[in-house]
Amino acid sequence: MKARAWLFLILANLFWAGNLMFGKAVTSDFPPIWASFLRWVIAAVVLIPLAQLVEKPNWLKVWKNNWGILLFLSLVGVVSYTLLTYTALQHTSSTNGSLINSLTPAVMIVLSLVFLKEKITGWQGAGLVLSFLGVLTVLTKGHLLGLFSTHYNQGDGIMLVAVFLWAIYSIVGKRGQHLPPITFVAFTACIGVICMIPLLFFQPLHLENITTFGITGIIYLGLFPSIGSFLFWNQGVKELGPGKASITMNLMPIFTAILSVMIGQELLISQIVGGIIVIAGMLLSANLMRRKAASRAFWKRTGRTA
Repeated sequence: MKARAWLFLILANLFWAGNLMFGKAVTSDFPPIWASFLRWVIAAVVLIPLAQLVEKPNWLKVWKNNWGILLFLSLVGVVSYTLLTYTALQHTSSTNGSLINSLTPAVMIVLSLVFLKEKITGWQGAGLVLSFLGVLTVLTKGHLLGLFSTHYNQGDGIMLVAVFLWAIYSIVGKRGQHLPPITFVAFTACIGVICMIPLLFFQPLHLENITTFGITGIIYLGLFPSIGSFLFWNQGVKELGPGKASITMNLMPIFTAILSVMIGQELLISQIVGGIIVIAGMLLSANLMRRKAASRAFWKRTGRTA
């Protein structure tokens, strides 16, 4: 069961890495709001009949009993996170985007500390600081001493905001785990599409800019990151919890780097070094989290308290 959950999470991050790669290319054909809108239209068209066929939900009852959490998660995870991600990719590289995304586990730990009153150890704190230094290495292109004089890419800042939103989505999303997984994503997709319609008028679509590659990219975004990643991620979080699940987001920069090299993009030394530092910091925190969980399980089995 746990092996399947880890596989789901790995696939989710692989598809998200492709999301950053295709998203970067797609935003040259489609404005961010249109890329987000069309992506989720495709997802909704596929998910609604799939949910009806597989899970046969009572749609009205599901909405009546869960409209608050569905609306909140749709606004945070579908509308805001997706729109900010594609806006960020207009100004920064997909590699930078994936490295900043790998801060998500650290953000989730901090938010859990603040809002869920979960405790954090000194070593976990050290892991968070190390990861933060890795991201700064990427943002400053390795010149940490020029931290306060560096002109930062606005796309990197937007991506940081998106990371906070995804961390909130993952933590709050636990409240929707009682819902059938396909129905859950179908609802959030539909709500997201409806909420994005008024925003389309702020970023007009220029049909003359659309290419075959852009259309292919939109189809990929609608099928794999929207359907595959969200279903796999929600199921992985359901089985392992948001803390453990978030660890796998460290794979995203690795997958993105591999895909970047495959299509001929150049990797900067600062990106490679920063990525290694980020992953090392997260592995430090993750390893300690696993040890702590194993210790609790041992004392529970022996009927004692640590």
